[in-house]
Amino acid sequence: MERRFTLEGGGALTVREEGLRAVLAAQRPDDGRGLYRAYLLGPEGRALLGTMAPEGKILVIRRTLSLDELRRQGAWPPCGGRAELSFSFTGNAATEGWRWADPAALPFRDRELRRAASRLGRTLYRQEGEGFALACPFSCREPFPIPDLFCLAEPAELEGRRHVLFRFDAVGWPLPPGREGAGSSPKEKQHD
Repeated sequence: MERRFTLEGGGALTVREEGLRAVLAAQRPDDGRGLYRAYLLGPEGRALLGTMAPEGKILVIRRTLSLDELRRQGAWPPCGGRAELSFSFTGNAATEGWRWADPAALPFRDRELRRAASRLGRTLYRQEGEGFALACPFSCREPFPIPDLFCLAEPAELEGRRHVLFRFDAVGWPLPPGREGAGSSPKEKQHD
């Protein structure tokens, strides 16, 4: 039996069970933005199908995978599919207003925070209201970008990669997740 799903991120995925294997085919329009990876989504996880390759004006991937492997990854029985931009041909996240910046040059009033940010090296920056946000690449295999702000980090996906967002007001005081920068100090924000 063959099932068809709409890919989150655009396109379609077909899944056909053949004995102990699944035959999968995903496709999406080639928007020229970069390389996309396709995933099979299941009730408890997802399985990477791989990087989609151009065929005419569409991107395609075809795979045959073991049902046991898909079950181990929590992706069987299938619930859907996803296409994620994994590499941008433009080399930046300008589509969302992000640009590369050196965090050491940003207006952090707190000395320890300025020191922690300067260790990040080049990172993604975006102006938000009177304040700003930083987006740091995130991996469970690497040290957390700014450990002192762990509880204020907000997970995000930019250009197909996992990041954590940190938001700050106009003078560099950290803000809770989801709150765009404004004002000038934590004391002034207590009565908002």
